[in-house]
Amino acid sequence: MIGDMNSNVQRRFYSAARCAGLFLALAVLPAALAPTPINTPNDTLGAALDTSDFIKPGFQADFTVMPAITHDRIRRQPARPLTDPAFTWTAGYVHAKPALGIPVWNPPGHKAPGFSWLPAELAVYPNEDAIDAGGYSPFSMVDHAFRITAAPTPDKMRTLIPLGWATDYISGAINSYPFSQTYGYFEMTARVPHGRALWPAFWLLPTDMNWPPEIDVMEILGQDTTKLYTSVHSKKLSSGTWLGQEIKSTDLSAAYHRYGVDWGPAKIRFYLDRKLVFSEPTPDDMHQPFYILANLAVGGPHSWPGAPDAATPFPAHFDITHIAAWQRRAYSESASNALAMGK
Repeated sequence: MIGDMNSNVQRRFYSAARCAGLFLALAVLPAALAPTPINTPNDTLGAALDTSDFIKPGFQADFTVMPAITHDRIRRQPARPLTDPAFTWTAGYVHAKPALGIPVWNPPGHKAPGFSWLPAELAVYPNEDAIDAGGYSPFSMVDHAFRITAAPTPDKMRTLIPLGWATDYISGAINSYPFSQTYGYFEMTARVPHGRALWPAFWLLPTDMNWPPEIDVMEILGQDTTKLYTSVHSKKLSSGTWLGQEIKSTDLSAAYHRYGVDWGPAKIRFYLDRKLVFSEPTPDDMHQPFYILANLAVGGPHSWPGAPDAATPFPAHFDITHIAAWQRRAYSESASNALAMGK
């Protein structure tokens, strides 16, 4: 299924969109592509994922029914395991730090309803309070899949959006904060939408709410769904704060695919349909709990994917059947040591 996975074409990356709150106005920058896709010893491009030492059961979200989404306010709190029986999803982003152009997520005194927004995008993300108040949700269950829909903003929702924010589209984002894990294999099975400016993503952020680091397991631009983008953001890279790879494939919007990352204390490996497509040594700031995010963005004129055109289909759908995380026996002791040392 995988075509030329060793693309050296420069990727354009809008740096604000995946930085959890650090906004660089109108910044479209060339990404640092790994010179070769496999940069770790004893790994081979296209190698099958080894699951032999997975600790089971792991975290499993199969989306056979609509998942519960909490009304709790986002607040700093200690990391909790993904396998905690109290696990629940939260709607919207968790922004790591306030910055110019980025609202603080649910600040003290914040009144319901609540939205999250990145200024270069044209869609806002409602939390459960806004969903209830507006009587509209970007989340649904369709054909045994959890569906995130990007669509023109309904009038009732429009009146709830803060003045000056985008009112073009409503879309959805879910995250697992503070439920998280240090190391392991994280995977999503999903079908992505096709159309200019549509921008689905599956990614991981640290529970201490600092940025970087960040792991982008999957980003796809709707105008070219034959390319998968994977990347790491870190202060500990040899050059800059991020490194990525563009992977050429078949049309990823035509069917469901598995997008995964095997993140360990020594290596971080990215997989498409459980075949290795990119690897890097694990940066020194990626030894701490990370939580899960999945969203469907709609780009604006100055974002990496650009703005929608007349051919962009709305409503647009990002369908997810499965999000899972396993721990490896080889990682479990290292994860416990990292947590104990407060890394």
